[in-house]
Amino acid sequence: MEITLESAKSSVMSAEREILALLPGEAVRSTFTHDTSSLMSCDGDRKKWVGDAVAELAAGVDRNGFLDKVSETMRGRAGWKVSEDKTARGDRSIGLLHEDGTHLMVAFEETPESLRVAGYSACFDFPQYEYGEEY
Repeated sequence: MEITLESAKSSVMSAEREILALLPGEAVRSTFTHDTSSLMSCDGDRKKWVGDAVAELAAGVDRNGFLDKVSETMRGRAGWKVSEDKTARGDRSIGLLHEDGTHLMVAFEETPESLRVAGYSACFDFPQYEYGEEY
C-alpha cells in the first residue's frame, strides 16, 4: 500500500485515539489532539507526520495497570511491536512500532496529571514541502 500524507496522518491519529479510549471514562477530564503539524524529514524528499494526543486525568489512575493494558492490547494486533522504555524523568513508558513505520510513545505526565500519546508516521513521498508548513 502506498503511504500518502493523508493516510500517514490518519494512521497516527487513529492509533492515538484508540489508546486514549482505553482509559476509564470517569478518569478523563479532557482530551486534546494536535491535528496539524509540521513534517519531519526522512530521506530525500520523504517526510513523516508528527502528532500527539493528551488526556488530562483525575487523580488515582493506575498508571502501571493502564500501561500493561496498552501493551497487552497492542501485542494482540497484527503488525505491532511493543517495547518498554523510560521517560526523561525515569518513569515507565511504552513504545509501539507498526511494521509500516508508524511509531507511538505512551507515557504519563505530571502537572496536570495526564496521559500523552506522541507519535510519528511512516515515511512518505512529499517533495513539495515548504519548511514550516503545517498539514
